[in-house]
This record gives sequence, structure tokens and C-alpha cells, in this order.
Amino acid sequence: MSKHTFNGLLGVLLCIYNPLATGWSQENHNESIRNPSFESDNGWRRLQTESNEYYAPVHGTRYAVLNGSGDKIEQETSLKLSKGKLFHVTVWARSIFDEKHSQQLTSPTQDYPDGTSETSHIRLELRIGNKPLAENEVAINPVEILGAPREFSNDDGGNIWIDGGYRHAFSESRFVQRLELDPIHDPWEIAPDFEDYQRAQEDHGAVCPVIVRDRKLLYVSTFEDPEGEQEEYHAIQYIEPTGEGAPNYHWPAAPPEKYENLVLSHAGDEDIIAFDPYVFFDELDQRLWMAWGGNFIAVTELNPETGLLLHEQENPEVMTHEKIHARVADRATNQEDVWTGDNEWIEGAAIYRKNDFWYLFASYGSLMTSYTIRMGRSRDPMGPYVDKDGIPLTQFNKQKRRFGNSFFLGDDGAQLVPGHPHFWEEDGQTFVGYDYRKSKKRVNGTEESPDIFGVRKVYWKHGWPTIWTPISVSVSAEQHPDLLGQNIVLSIENTGDPGSTVAVDNVSCSDVTHNE
Repeated sequence: MSKHTFNGLLGVLLCIYNPLATGWSQENHNESIRNPSFESDNGWRRLQTESNEYYAPVHGTRYAVLNGSGDKIEQETSLKLSKGKLFHVTVWARSIFDEKHSQQLTSPTQDYPDGTSETSHIRLELRIGNKPLAENEVAINPVEILGAPREFSNDDGGNIWIDGGYRHAFSESRFVQRLELDPIHDPWEIAPDFEDYQRAQEDHGAVCPVIVRDRKLLYVSTFEDPEGEQEEYHAIQYIEPTGEGAPNYHWPAAPPEKYENLVLSHAGDEDIIAFDPYVFFDELDQRLWMAWGGNFIAVTELNPETGLLLHEQENPEVMTHEKIHARVADRATNQEDVWTGDNEWIEGAAIYRKNDFWYLFASYGSLMTSYTIRMGRSRDPMGPYVDKDGIPLTQFNKQKRRFGNSFFLGDDGAQLVPGHPHFWEEDGQTFVGYDYRKSKKRVNGTEESPDIFGVRKVYWKHGWPTIWTPISVSVSAEQHPDLLGQNIVLSIENTGDPGSTVAVDNVSCSDVTHNE
């Protein structure tokens, strides 16, 4: 790319994202592209579409499908190359599985398929006639994290906080990464305090880190196996490390005692299980919230000063205190959820605030074969949460044959059964950490595939989070003065491996006009 071309494209991007810049005005031209969300069969040459909620389309219910090594769709738009205009076209894409594989995900025999190592690439091109104007090619497969995550298993999520110039990941393992590195493409290291960390939370389950003002708290799950006639005991407690996190902390010499730093507990046959805490500190309102539970999900407000319940319970029975614990998501029963077979479990929840909405996420199904992360949103952290169709996550829907929820992330490429999401932001970019597996089969017939640390970028579109990737290309009339007044052709091609399949959705266009 020449210096002139690079500077021209840089100017396009700066003006697109700063439409109030002096001398420029922005206008959307989405009507110039026919059928931009592929909800019909119109407008595109060689178009194939599918509709599958598992892949969580960015807009509507349908998306274009392109198979590897050359499948292409295109249309001649009504966009005309005009003097003083800079066009910016964006499409959203992700890798999916072929139709046969997608059908196997709902296999009645529960012979759930493994993933694929085929790589997916999208090539976006603008041209007039046969003359190329601009192009962009992007790989869209999920990335395997480098470094320590390839050596150490990571059960129960990718739980991150930022402190002391480092990203800190807490789970079964503990990883660190300098903040100036890229969290997805650069390697993570095993933390120097890993052994002390393991000792401090020994024999505890899923963890969740949260920084509350000047305190750092690690919430953990406690479980005691019954002996004889004793009842199962589940609890949520917290551990408090000290230090600057650059990159290590000082940890307690032993795990907390049974009732030390106890947030809540239960024993016996109560429906909900007190485990899998996810704690979110809302800096805007200075309030502390916890999503938790198994079998169904609850949200509870905590005291930001103590880290414990904001309102005391009168007795240990959790769900008799409806004003303290809000029931926010339920699971299907009797094999009613087509995506989970006979394991209609729900656990590994997360709660996250973005602008005026609260988003609830949970891990549905079997962690070995059918885990998916699904979601709903609410104006209130204690719900009710509804899915994209407006159905509450606590309401059974006969048409869906399950309780309300919308998909966020399922199997993708070689990353299978994702669960236990954790969300964080850096410089306006949202990330999600999670765990996944490379296989749904048992090793040597007995051992399960280990859990692996994963990270994805999250974008916000139409009020919902998505892991689909936006791919953009820009063109200026000044670069092609001989083609003024002619219509632009938009071409989208899967240039990945022959066995790859790509979904494309929500095509949009805007222009920035120079006001002379």
C-alpha cells in the first residue's frame, strides 16, 4: 500500500468515527444495499441463506452462508462513486458448521459432534465493473490463546481483573499478562504466585474475582460431600489477597474456614445450589451484585463495604427470601430443550451492565457435550430478564420448547462447549473470557477432555452483545476519478479452507461527505 493510499484510508476511518469533524458530514446509506440482513432471497447473486438460533445472528433470524474456497455473493448497489464522498461498508461474519454438523448438535442419540480445524476467511471487495476499488480479507476463527493456557487446564471460566499493569486470570489455574500485550494474540504466563493461589483456594470450585473500590475479593464455591445421613453442603465465600498485583499477590496461608467470609450457604434438598458466584461492581451506582446458582439462577445484592449480603436472611433457606434473592433464569426439564438432550442443566452465570441494560448470561446443558452460553437482558439487575423475542428467562415458551433465552456462544471451530463467561472492558472494547474443550469424547474411555482458557472480542449491536466480527472496507472517489457516477458492486467471498463455512449478516454502508 502506498503512503498516499494509507493516509487516504486513515482519513476515511477518522472521519467515519468522528462525523462532527470540521468540513465533513456523515450519512447512512443502508437503503442503497438491498436485503442487507438476508431475511429474504432478494438482491444478491448466488445467495444461500440459513436460519439457526445457535449461531445468534446479528440482526433478524437469517444469514448468508458461504462455503470455503470460493463461495461468493455479490450485488450491484445503488451507491455511486461521487466527488467528495468516502464510502465505508461493513459486514458481520463468523465461522459456523456445515448443515449436517449443525443438525448433529441436536442429535436425538446424543452423539454430539466434535469441532473442525478448517480455517475461515472472509474477503470483502468493492469494485466497479471488473476494476477493484478496495478490499479487505480477515480470518474469523476463534483464536487459541498462546503460552501457559496451552499447558495448564482452566476449569470454570476466564475470570479477569486488571491491576498493577497486568491482566490477571483466576480459575483452576492462574495466568498473567502485561497490559500492553494483546489479550487474544499474545501469550499469557503462569502467575509467579500460582502455588500460593492454589493453596489459598484449595478444594474450592468456581471462582470470581472483583475489585470493589480499594479491595480485591475472590469469591469461591464450597462443596462438602455428604457422609452417612449428612446433607450436601454448598456455600459461597470470599478470599481477600493483598498486594499491588505486579504481577503477584500475597494470599492467605490456607483456605477460609467453613463460616469465614460466608456470603450464603445451604444444605439439603433446596432446588437452587449455592455455587458458581459471579460478582459485578457497578461503578456508576456504587452497588455490588452477584449472579449465582445451579438448577436455576438467582441475583442478589451484596454490601460493597463488607462483601457479604446487603440484607440479612432470617433463616438459611435461600429462596424463602424473595426480596433478597431474585429468581432470574430457569432451565427446561423432561428433555424439552432440543440443544441439551437429557441434560437440561443451568449454571455458570454472569451479570454485566452496559449502558442502560443489565445482561444475564448462563451456561446451559452438559459441560462435556452440550454446553452453550445464553443470555437475556433487563432494565433492573434483579430482573425480569427477557430474550431477544421478549420472553422472560423464567417463562416456559411452547414454541421454543424451553424457557426464554437467546444464544450468545456455542461450539465454534475447534472450540467446543464454552461456559462460565466473564466480561471486562479495556479502552471501550469489551472482552469475554470463558472455558472450552477441544473434544467431547473421553480420553482412553475414562478421562474427560481438559478445559482451556479462551478469550473473544465482544461487540454491541442492536442492543445485544455478539461475537460476530465486523469487517470493513472504505473507498474514496478521489482515488478513482475516471469512475465517477458509476455504481459500486459489493462482493463477499469465503477464501478459507475447502471445509470451512462462513455466515455473513447485517451489511451496512455510510458515507462521509466533504463540505467545501
